[in-house]
Amino acid sequence: MSASPSAPYAGEPTMVVQAPKVPVWTAAVFVLFLMRGLLFNTWFSRGPDVQRLLEASTLQLGLIAMLVPVGGLLAIGPAGALVERFGSRLVATAGYILASVSLALAGFAIQGGNLPVSCVLLVLFGAPLAVVDFVGNYEGTLVDKAARRSVFAAIHGAFGLGMLSAAFLTGVVSDAGMSLDTHFGLIALIAMVASVAASLALPRHPTRGRPAEKAAEPRSRAVWFERRSQLIALIGFTFIMAETSAGTWVPIAMTGAGFTPSQAAYALSLFWILMTLGRLLGGFVVDAIGRYRTVLVSCLVTAVGVAGFMAAGDSPLTYVALALWGLGLALGFPMSVASMSDDPAKASARVNMIIMIVYLANLTVGPALGGIGEAFGVYAAFAVPVVLLLVSASLAKVTRPLTGGGPR
Repeated sequence: MSASPSAPYAGEPTMVVQAPKVPVWTAAVFVLFLMRGLLFNTWFSRGPDVQRLLEASTLQLGLIAMLVPVGGLLAIGPAGALVERFGSRLVATAGYILASVSLALAGFAIQGGNLPVSCVLLVLFGAPLAVVDFVGNYEGTLVDKAARRSVFAAIHGAFGLGMLSAAFLTGVVSDAGMSLDTHFGLIALIAMVASVAASLALPRHPTRGRPAEKAAEPRSRAVWFERRSQLIALIGFTFIMAETSAGTWVPIAMTGAGFTPSQAAYALSLFWILMTLGRLLGGFVVDAIGRYRTVLVSCLVTAVGVAGFMAAGDSPLTYVALALWGLGLALGFPMSVASMSDDPAKASARVNMIIMIVYLANLTVGPALGGIGEAFGVYAAFAVPVVLLLVSASLAKVTRPLTGGGPR
């Protein structure tokens, strides 16, 4: 596709800005998602080494792990305003540099056993990661509208590729005996170079002046009271809950049911791989059946997968259920985000809203399901996402596009 005009931000004067060719734009956002996944999972995949170097208990490690999403939650609120004021290119460039430098410095602090400095740096690592999360999602919705075919699900798949790449590289460097600080430093350098190059390939959207920015502030708050936005946010929250519960509690549930830790790890790897593949190839599904039906099918398939996992116990059907669970999750959240961007005038505030919901979910879902699991058993806790998925299926029509223009 030839160069396309980019959609204006809310409150901007009507003007056309020439965007890069859609394939270049798509590739740039794809790389941003890929690098965010690489940075994020590089930190989490070294958890055992972090615990050893900081001499932390299991409880302390759990609290340390929460520092990254806490930093994200503190920063995600003003992310939309930053992009509208300074533009995606500048915000993404600064965000990835700050995240990369923070990870590298955290590596040195952790290697030296300095707990207080490590904690501060992990908060500083999580904050820019949240901001660039918003930038990637916002730019992804824009390029998705400019493209001939749906590309947003595949863009989200890049994050999964980054996560899987980080896990693989962690295994390689651990076997090679590479120290944590060297590992973090190398990944930070790679991510910084690649993400800055991708950021500079984003289109130059017009940015707002301060008067327009101040006038838009009440509108940004107002989206939280819109019924459609609330319902879509509930659907997005449901998919994040189902994803978070899998990553956190599936290995625990499986080992409790009699599987070995390695079998549980392989099963969870299958889950992540299928979810990533589903996103990379999911654009064909969206183009074929439309966004609303994609969300509906995603809800139902995920619910069947989670319920099947609950019923399978220690049988081989556990793997089949996890496969359905991962494939069902693949497209649900990306399409929820895409639904928030139908109206260009409010897209920034609405996308920011649903990304903020993600960070709230990341902090609350684990403890909430853990409390239910403690009282009634881990498998019983999975009933919560099943119920919410069925509720979301009944609400799926709310994700229909607000305007015409095809099946998306």
